[in-house]
Amino acid sequence: MITTDILIIGAGPTGLFTVFEAGLLKLRCHLIDALPQPGGQCSEIYPKKPIYDIPAYPEI
Repeated sequence: MITTDILIIGAGPTGLFTVFEAGLLKLRCHLIDALPQPGGQCSEIYPKKPIYDIPAYPEI
């Protein structure tokens, strides 16, 4: 059985930022998403466009 403090659904910018913040608080978390790569709708809708105004990872 896997134990976790937080289950985050969605690997978009908000989900990735939540994982980052949870790590700072020493919380164990699992991140799940339906897409094969992180980035959420931003990477699906704008795959070649840089987005600068939201907290996210440009590449993983």
